[in-house]
Amino acid sequence: MSDTIDHLKKVRLEIQLAKRTVPFDFIFGIASDGMCPFEFELLHKTVGDRLHLNVPQTEAPRIFAHLHLPLCIALSLSEMPKTLDLDIAVSAVSDAEPREVVRAMAQTAEAAGCGGNCGCGCGGP
Repeated sequence: MSDTIDHLKKVRLEIQLAKRTVPFDFIFGIASDGMCPFEFELLHKTVGDRLHLNVPQTEAPRIFAHLHLPLCIALSLSEMPKTLDLDIAVSAVSDAEPREVVRAMAQTAEAAGCGGNCGCGCGGP
């Protein structure tokens, strides 16, 4: 089991926003459109690596792509701030079970947006 982020790995991040830290779990590299810019930032990082992102509200849907809505939910964002100022630490990387990959791919396919009325900036389907 490798602790390096790569395709189809289960990743756990600890994301700090406004003095509050929340876990964020996802399967890396499963979107049908390919990796999003956020995933490119994480590619080949290992447990213990950190990064800092300042993401303007208008760029968040593009930067996070299929992970945008799940990230907003994990961060309990009912409204997107003008800038997301995120401190991110890689806390775990493991092999994903095939069932987990299929489930995550299905969720990604059906979560093309929340409908655009939540204020998350996803714009809906």
